[in-house]
Amino acid sequence: MSFEQKTAFLLLVIFLPSASFLAAETRNFERRYDNTNYLLQEIFYDGFENGLSGWSTEGNARVEVNVRGWLEVDASASRGVAATIWCNREFAGPQLVEYDIQLDPNSRYSNVNMFLLGSMPGSPGILQTSHLRTGDYGEYHVFPNYLITLLNGTNSAEKREMMRVRMRLDPGFKLVGETWAEPFVFGRIYHVAYLLEPPEVGVYLDGRLLKKVSYGTALEKGLHGLRIWSTHSLYDNFRVSRIVSKRVE
Repeated sequence: MSFEQKTAFLLLVIFLPSASFLAAETRNFERRYDNTNYLLQEIFYDGFENGLSGWSTEGNARVEVNVRGWLEVDASASRGVAATIWCNREFAGPQLVEYDIQLDPNSRYSNVNMFLLGSMPGSPGILQTSHLRTGDYGEYHVFPNYLITLLNGTNSAEKREMMRVRMRLDPGFKLVGETWAEPFVFGRIYHVAYLLEPPEVGVYLDGRLLKKVSYGTALEKGLHGLRIWSTHSLYDNFRVSRIVSKRVE
């Protein structure tokens, strides 16, 4: 083997792992929602193999990566215990945000909440001010974000066995859309997906559309945060993918 051939071989060996990692970071795949096929490019994935190194936690709930390798959030000690867990990376543009979730069989409540594209324009930023927040719900209603709540039950007798889906716009905690669906089953693993094409946002559970609304305000970029209130829940396979193209059929 010539010197040039040896050099080329060594360079291939050195850069092959990086190339593989890059491919994993930018893999393309297709997903169908309603009557539309989406070509997606994965830009972020966390299966929590490295713990919570890429996340920032606020609130008084117990937050850890358990022996199963799932993010476990136990806010069930008493009513009002809560946590907000921000992914430290900022995202922009049309995208799909998704993860798996399981409600602990012994959890009394079933709050599956999400802050999408949260930002603090003109201030130091969400992560930079994290230490100033206690996890109180009202602290998140003063800066821009799309807030989505999935929760079993209500005070209304005829709906107490159903899941309530609410979509709100912050700042202001403005209710933009609401619907009802089959209730969460505790202990079952669900796949939750948020299809963001601002100002439109669709919420899907196991591939089934729960609700789609136009928020009227197009948030351009921001952070995504898991929100848990008085619930014992587990998360895995958090993924964000850019919408490359779409084809309506």
